[in-house]
Amino acid sequence: MASRNAVLDELETLGWWYQSFQLPDGTWTGDGAEPAYFPHLRWECIEPFVPADLSGCTVLDLGGNSGYFSIRMKLRGAARCVLVDAYDQFLRQADFAARQFGVEIEMVNDDAHTYCLTHAERFDYVLLLGLLYHLKYPGIVLDRAAEMTRRRLYLASAVIGPEDADVPPQLTFVEELYRGDPTNWWLPNFSALPAMMRSAGLRVIGRPHPHVLIAEPERYLGKTAIGNLVFPKYGKRDGAVHPGPQQVDAQLWSGLCARAAAFRREQRAKTLD
Repeated sequence: MASRNAVLDELETLGWWYQSFQLPDGTWTGDGAEPAYFPHLRWECIEPFVPADLSGCTVLDLGGNSGYFSIRMKLRGAARCVLVDAYDQFLRQADFAARQFGVEIEMVNDDAHTYCLTHAERFDYVLLLGLLYHLKYPGIVLDRAAEMTRRRLYLASAVIGPEDADVPPQLTFVEELYRGDPTNWWLPNFSALPAMMRSAGLRVIGRPHPHVLIAEPERYLGKTAIGNLVFPKYGKRDGAVHPGPQQVDAQLWSGLCARAAAFRREQRAKTLD
């Protein structure tokens, strides 16, 4: 196993982490300050719904970022885990994190829309954690994710409005920014998430948090393959164009990395102590 200083050296090259979690040697990938978050808190919500033994099972992690949830599934024995993310920076982080935990994850640098529309494979478990509101076409990705799910789908999404099941399902369109983030497109209310899952043929079996739902296939709607499918490019005004492999905005990334470097110095100082 690499020394803690060697781990910190490699972390330096990987910049800022959206997912802040602890590596096996005790090092943290980030400080968890917004816009970052601590994925172990989300894992605590879904863990009771994940079998303790996933031996022989396959997992699809859509928008898997730096790999925390894929790693958790592999540590439970999943035979295969495919992590799909459009951002190269995050896939390099996921590769590093997987090596620290001694697991292998298949990395796919692709947009969730185009991956779901060009791959027919089905998986035992599908993770859709923190991705839905970043999708220009969330309904089509959720429909495809549902068809790709054999056993169980885990979904986490930002939710706006009152947490009231009697309010009609609604999605709010984000033309420009939401909380300063240009990658947000649609924000569901409390009722919209289960309604969208039901319309995709899923049955919600748990909602351990207002933003987290667990579902299983209730009826299999199947799929239709259409040759030469053409998918539109899209983007915010003066912003990145999707789909396709992405890079975080250079100015934003530079600022985030400067903050990450300060956090690394703190961790290195603690190592010396």
